[in-house]
Amino acid sequence: FGGPGIRPWISRWGALGHNHDSSNVNWSPDLAPLYFLAEGLQPGSKMNITMMIRPESNASSDGRSVSSEPTFLPCQQAEVIPFSSSNLTTICKMFSIQPHSEHASLTRQTFADCEMPALKGEVKYCATSLESMIDFVVAELGSCEIHAVVTSVVNKEEKVKARTYRVGDGGGKVLFPKVVTCRNVMFPYAVFYCHNFPGTRPYMVPLIAYDGSRVNFIALCHFDTSNWNPGHASFQLL
Repeated sequence: FGGPGIRPWISRWGALGHNHDSSNVNWSPDLAPLYFLAEGLQPGSKMNITMMIRPESNASSDGRSVSSEPTFLPCQQAEVIPFSSSNLTTICKMFSIQPHSEHASLTRQTFADCEMPALKGEVKYCATSLESMIDFVVAELGSCEIHAVVTSVVNKEEKVKARTYRVGDGGGKVLFPKVVTCRNVMFPYAVFYCHNFPGTRPYMVPLIAYDGSRVNFIALCHFDTSNWNPGHASFQLL
C-alpha cells in the first residue's frame, strides 16, 4: 500500500513496493509496517503505521498555491523528453540536478525500475503525463468508467506521525474486482509507475488511532507471489 508522502521513506531503504523482482538488499525491519497479511485487515486488528504526511500545497509569495510534490508536465512537453536511462545526463542538466547527487541517484533508480522487464503476467508502464496514465489504465481495465481511490487522512498538518491503529468496524472491504495500481516515483517531474498484476485485490481499510483520528486506507493484497524474487523484502519481514 502507499499513503500520502510515503515516497521518501520507501526510497530511503531502496524497497520500492512495485519492484517485485528485486531482492531489496537494503531492506530494514523499519519497513515492516509496509507489509501485512490478509488476516490483519479484520476488525480490531492492530497495524503499526508511520504516516509521513506533507501539506498538499503551500502558498507562494504572491499568494498562489504551490504543490509540494512534482507535478505532471503537459502531455506535449513530456512526449518530447525521451524517458530513458540513456537520457539521464540530459535530464539532469535540464532540471539542474548535480550528476553525483542523491537526486540524480534516485532518478537513475527510477529508470532502472521502469526499464526492468515485467514479471510473468504483469503489465507495467511508467506514465510521464496524466493523459498517458489514464490511457494505460483504460486500456488495461477495458473500460472508460474508471474510479480513482487514494488514502484519505486527517491532521494533514502533521509532518510525521507513527501510530498504532486498529482496524475499524467492517474491516477491510474489497473495492473492485479489477485494479491497476499507480504510485509516484522519484523524478524531477511527476512520473507514476503503473502496473496490472494478476491476483491483486484492493481494499479500503478504516483505521482508528488512539486519539480517535481516522484514516481511510487503501491496501493491496497480492494473492499470487509465485513469480516474485524469493529475496524480496516482504518475504523477509512477514
